[in-house]
Amino acid sequence: MKSAVIELAGKLGGYQLARLLTRKQPKILMYHRFSAEKKGHEVTAATFEQQLRLIKKYFQPMTLVNLALAIQKNGTAPANAVVITVDDGYRDFYEVAYPLLKRYQVPATFFVTTGFVNGDLWLWYDQVKWLLENKTDNSKEIFLSGLSVDLSGDKEKTWSLIVNHFLNIDNTDRLNGIAQLAIACNLEIPKIAPDDYKAVNWQQLKEMQLNGIEIGGHTVTHPSLGMTRLDEAIQEIEKSKLHLDQYLGEEPRTFCYPNGQPQDYTLEVKESVKRAGYLAAVTAFSDRHNINLDNSWRRFTGSEDNFQFSKSLFGVEHIGNLLRRHERASI
Repeated sequence: MKSAVIELAGKLGGYQLARLLTRKQPKILMYHRFSAEKKGHEVTAATFEQQLRLIKKYFQPMTLVNLALAIQKNGTAPANAVVITVDDGYRDFYEVAYPLLKRYQVPATFFVTTGFVNGDLWLWYDQVKWLLENKTDNSKEIFLSGLSVDLSGDKEKTWSLIVNHFLNIDNTDRLNGIAQLAIACNLEIPKIAPDDYKAVNWQQLKEMQLNGIEIGGHTVTHPSLGMTRLDEAIQEIEKSKLHLDQYLGEEPRTFCYPNGQPQDYTLEVKESVKRAGYLAAVTAFSDRHNINLDNSWRRFTGSEDNFQFSKSLFGVEHIGNLLRRHERASI
């Protein structure tokens, strides 16, 4: 009922009022996967095109690095600034989203996991999904680094259970857990990512960088930096910057914390991001702070769902965070 009232109020002029009230608060939008047609939780090409039209009509789109540079220069954000950010480095960004961004001349920031782009690995949570989708034995209850898992349960719920557990243990235990899962599923994990999970390549990134897309850092292997030893976290941050500079040239860049929840970064990690030369860094949640905390700017959900997208874009969610004094983290 509450959502329906908000949606109706938005259509009756509330969205434009929220845009006016939050015009000095940038909306940093967060996306992950895209598809040509409806498939799972991906944002479809048709939906994304509609969203780009709205952004072009009512807002000032820019890359995250240009937002950081503008704030650095002027002490405040440009009015009605919107930043489209996309995480991880999947090929579907290049195939589906990038052509639309180019057509509408909307800049964006693409955070890539450099080991994924290099072809050294594919993302561990996709490996878990692939194992569950292709397993040959449904009867086993197994233990994965301290977690009891019933493989006969719903695949999506089982995936969420395992991934949430793996996000709260260190890298070594996570790798051991994935190896245990592969054995239980009677499968060998492919060294090269299957088509549904493929990354972009460096040549595609070079092309996009020349056409309004900032290529930002997202570590080398996509661990939770808050659950990783500090020396390993520093290496993930610094090597990702070195890879980007090596393959794409030295450019001002920004950073995104993998998973991006409060437990996935620390003050020491934030300092390491700054020392590595990144100009700003973003989380994967929103609260009342928005861009008030250095190196942990908050993001709003970019979604296939029109209501959620409108709340994020026009500032309704930000107003709600302020009114409720909603705080997910103080750093």
